[in-house]
Amino acid sequence: MSKPQMNLDGASTATILNNHAGLKQGLEWLGAWLKEHAVGTETDDRAHLVFEEIVTNIIRYAFSDNSEHPIRIGARLNGGEVTLTFDDDGRPFDPRSAPPFPRPEKLEKAPIGGRGLMLVRRAARHVDYKRTEEGRNLLTVTLASA
Repeated sequence: MSKPQMNLDGASTATILNNHAGLKQGLEWLGAWLKEHAVGTETDDRAHLVFEEIVTNIIRYAFSDNSEHPIRIGARLNGGEVTLTFDDDGRPFDPRSAPPFPRPEKLEKAPIGGRGLMLVRRAARHVDYKRTEEGRNLLTVTLASA
């Protein structure tokens, strides 16, 4: 993980790699940032859930090779709301365009997995996506106020 950068406004950025160790380092970075900003338990839980789901999806699905790819991550507190950013050079993917997960008729017939984006949408107040001119995915998630 790169050395985290802290801006004057309290925002922080870091870079992790697209592997399990990078996810673990990113979660530790996020946990320290959230603790420093005393956001409260519910917001802390939402931030961890969103972070883990998004980074796990980037690691699993964004890249067609087995090479290391940097994922730039960021956290900002503005007016009591936490905003997380994720920036990667993987395949284009706008999570806002993913169809909602269908509700199963019976719980025992529900498939395992596939609900991560639904959880992110529920935890978020706003989700924004942009494919940059440099060919990067830039995802911004503002968490719903606790």
